[in-house]
Amino acid sequence: MIPLGKMLGWLAGGLGPALVRAYEARNAAGSEQERIAAEVEIARLHAQQQNRALGGRLTALMQALWAAPFVIYDWKLLVWDKVLAAGATDGLSVSLLEMQLRIATFYFGGAALVGAVRALRR
Repeated sequence: MIPLGKMLGWLAGGLGPALVRAYEARNAAGSEQERIAAEVEIARLHAQQQNRALGGRLTALMQALWAAPFVIYDWKLLVWDKVLAAGATDGLSVSLLEMQLRIATFYFGGAALVGAVRALRR
């Protein structure tokens, strides 16, 4: 079993321990120069954390979980039914077909949008 702290650290992108160290360095700073260096590091880590919020691990995991049933269905339909002619799959209901379209649009459109935002930030 994975400890909760380790799992939360993984989902947060591993920035938690670095932030703790930076805050400790700021609190233990012996000079103004050390304090300013720690403040700069804290600001850098917070900016990195905000950048990851656009496409973090949790978001990717949720996207994959929502898309998985439709990916499995499409692969079965295309490979098993059409290419191998080894079966027949019932069609999706209108509501499920609309959901599949929305998920595909957000999944690929979201990835394109994240890429565009990251390119603009550079």
